[in-house]
Amino acid sequence: MGRFNKNSISAKNVQTIFNFLKLSLAFLVAILIVVVVIFLCADEPFSTMHYFFLSPFDSVRHMGNIIENATPVLFTGVATCLLFSAGDVTLAGEGAVYFGGFVASAVAVSLPIQNDALKIIALLTGALVGILIAVLPAFVQNKFKVDSFVFSLLFNYVLLYIGSYFLNYKLHDYSYKSGTATAPFPEFAVLHSLIPKTSVNVGFFIGLLLAVGAWVFSNKTKWGYEAKLLRSNPHFAKYVGVNVVKISLIAAALGGFVAALGGGVEILGKAPRFSWTALPGYGWDGFMVATLAYYNPILVPFAALFLGYLRTGANIMNLYSNIPLELISAIQAVMILLIASKAMLNKSQQRMIEKQTRLRAQQEEKSGEGA
Repeated sequence: MGRFNKNSISAKNVQTIFNFLKLSLAFLVAILIVVVVIFLCADEPFSTMHYFFLSPFDSVRHMGNIIENATPVLFTGVATCLLFSAGDVTLAGEGAVYFGGFVASAVAVSLPIQNDALKIIALLTGALVGILIAVLPAFVQNKFKVDSFVFSLLFNYVLLYIGSYFLNYKLHDYSYKSGTATAPFPEFAVLHSLIPKTSVNVGFFIGLLLAVGAWVFSNKTKWGYEAKLLRSNPHFAKYVGVNVVKISLIAAALGGFVAALGGGVEILGKAPRFSWTALPGYGWDGFMVATLAYYNPILVPFAALFLGYLRTGANIMNLYSNIPLELISAIQAVMILLIASKAMLNKSQQRMIEKQTRLRAQQEEKSGEGA
């Protein structure tokens, strides 16, 4: 039996191995695309590659830019893992990020609090509103059988129009001539930079803690186990007594809280005032980061930092070469297509599973004969 454990690989481990191979292949293909495009388009390809691949690490400021770019997608990546943990496919994270940032900003410029409690109250208020935003699509799907994906997609624009109305007619600072924005945030509402000349703040470390917390929820709690069961086999989950509505709402509430908190951290940590006149897109980025991490919250920080690295390199490359920023969008799309592709490496994976199954059967047969 010891030989059985040593020489055979379970189907779960085979899946893990091939997930890693698929991720590695996606990264390699993406990097290859970068190199090919640079050689085809850049006037000085070797210098351009240096800007893209190495410049993000050539100074403390640039490394801070990696963290700065990773922070919002860290929050939305964790939020997406939670939102999808019970099997619901929803885009509520995008609306929660936007409205969480808006509510946090509104609280920051409205309350006459002259201490650090202001930023805590602003962030928590925005995060609590995010719970309502994410729970509504889940509730409507469970109660009225309205698809949560479609509902959340449309509801995001309702939130945008509500925020735009208040920004234009209630909170607009008319003394600001560079666009539509609120009054400047008070000093006590701002998340101050930890690295000079960057916007890196305590929000990144809050995001790391939330990633660990989301992993604990998914892997160490009864609710997390029930959410996994519901996602993998809804009919069996109902059969064994899982409260489908309760678990769906809990997953949505946690995801909405994290996404909206990320919106508040982003706006209070980066901008001097709220000026978002469109959905920021971080919810979509979170979906991509969660896909890169295979919806494992503990891997989300690594995926977020990788995306932050790509964007920092692209920004530097764009400053010193003729390669446009749109290259990164194309690379991201290719990576997601490769990782999400169910056909990539499937034949090799199936052959390995069949081989391991035959090996286990032979070992069990030998063990039976020996007994």
